[in-house]
Amino acid sequence: MTNTEENNNAQNYVGIDIGGTHTRLGIVDTHGRILADRSTETPDTNNGTDLIDWIEEAYRICREETDSFPTPEAAGVGVPGLLEPGRSAIVKAANLPFIEGLPLRDHIIERTGLKTILDSDAVAAAWGEFCCREKASKRFACITLGTGVGGAIILNGSVLRHTHHAAGHLGHLICDTATDAPMCRAGVQGSLESRVSGPALNKAAQKAGFDQGLDDVELAYHEGDAPAADFIEQSARYLATGILNIAHIYSVDTLVIAGGVTLVLPSLVRQAASLAAQSESTLIPQGMRVDLHGLGQYAGVVGAALLAHDQMKDRTPED
Repeated sequence: MTNTEENNNAQNYVGIDIGGTHTRLGIVDTHGRILADRSTETPDTNNGTDLIDWIEEAYRICREETDSFPTPEAAGVGVPGLLEPGRSAIVKAANLPFIEGLPLRDHIIERTGLKTILDSDAVAAAWGEFCCREKASKRFACITLGTGVGGAIILNGSVLRHTHHAAGHLGHLICDTATDAPMCRAGVQGSLESRVSGPALNKAAQKAGFDQGLDDVELAYHEGDAPAADFIEQSARYLATGILNIAHIYSVDTLVIAGGVTLVLPSLVRQAASLAAQSESTLIPQGMRVDLHGLGQYAGVVGAALLAHDQMKDRTPED
């Protein structure tokens, strides 16, 4: 079979990852390979119209770049926040309030002509990481560290959904019980989001004397800077507490940490994994893996596309 014949027979899907800071759109094949993609800072003006306009234009450009491939079958969209029961709009988005109530699915259908599904951005990232791993996991968790903190659980190949189409609010598990612990935007004191989200870490880094925030910390850490080492160790203890909480609740054999923060501060993840491994708990599965993401900034795009693929094939990863 020639490359052209293979392209003509291949199915592909659109994945859209809407984050509190950046939005990315890609055309993805069923193996999780990205054929074309575009990204932008998330437009937060004009009641969502600018965001919809950008999605339409990004899709048009990506289609032009993949004109030797068939038209995508459908689109999957990962969004931050709580979805309404029909998964057509976002009810609550603490870190992206302008999309609350926006009929996002209908707008994307209208602008692209594609069947469209909405899902949690954390679920999308988790599904992407899960599907593209070389070794299968029966009890899989993913924590996403970005503008907010999210998480998802995949048990025996199915996304666990019991609260707002996901496994609860894992980013709001408590990791700091100090009386002066900070509060996240959802109003939870001492939550993972209040300590290891991008904005929280950036604020803490600046308070610790790093004028450029997180951009300074990783380099300083590798240069042997003591304040950077202290900052990463303390932040890693908060993250390790969250890891162990999730491990005790869901007895996972693999936990992947993804999101924009991990691209800037990978040492945080490695340190947290090391601390979690030191736990003496007998209730955590022996040999539990804590891994840095495998897909980097593309996890949400790939996962959203593959969720759309599964739904169109009547293999929706539901519980």
